[in-house]
Amino acid sequence: MTRSFHKTLCSVRTCLRGLVLLAVVSAFSTASSADSLKLVELFTSHGCSSCPPAERLLKELLADHEQLLALEFHVDYWNSLVHGSDGSFTDPFSDPAFSARQREYNVAGLRGRPGVYTPQAVINGRVAAVGSNRRQIERALADDPGQALRIQFESESGENSLAVQVSGGAQQRSALEGTAIQLVHYIDSATTKISGGENRHLELTNHHIVIGMQTLGAVSTDDSMTFVIPKPEPGQGCVVMIQESALTPVYAAQACP
Repeated sequence: MTRSFHKTLCSVRTCLRGLVLLAVVSAFSTASSADSLKLVELFTSHGCSSCPPAERLLKELLADHEQLLALEFHVDYWNSLVHGSDGSFTDPFSDPAFSARQREYNVAGLRGRPGVYTPQAVINGRVAAVGSNRRQIERALADDPGQALRIQFESESGENSLAVQVSGGAQQRSALEGTAIQLVHYIDSATTKISGGENRHLELTNHHIVIGMQTLGAVSTDDSMTFVIPKPEPGQGCVVMIQESALTPVYAAQACP
């Protein structure tokens, strides 16, 4: 399972392409599908004392919103920070690739409260908010852009795999041609005893912890966009999303069954 993804920060050309795509897709995304797009990405760390409330809120949001997709990205820049005599703590779920993803969002120019900080929530790849601020997150979730393309899953007969099919009208496919189709793997939940740093002596439980990302392909105007992926292992899950790294909004996303 890969733990890396594209790390190149946003060039002017790429950022402008993202803005153009957002304008084009938003004109017809709601009409193209009745499905809601409600994705929260929480950038967090076991070394951050203000993060546990945000992690608890993410659990509550998952319980309150049936259609919510939630992903916890654990950044690595807290690992080397020393908190007095409590020292430091290396987050076992942290990955420099996840820190790079957050920096890409900062360059992409999100609404709300952009920046590189924890805890930070990014909603639909469009709005940034303090990860523990329920009101800001709920407000951003209410501004539902809809799905620009449809993502569907089918079990492969006799195999421990899923077929992922991406479809949509010719206009949508043309507007998003070349945009990456990404697969995100996560652990449903895990509990960690913290032995150092700001959260020393705490026992933290996290949910939907991202453990890797990979690119399945890209949106095409003429090819059948069907991909075969392994079914999630017990205690794990996955989300398929359409987004050009973190340099554009999320145009569509669905959880694996």
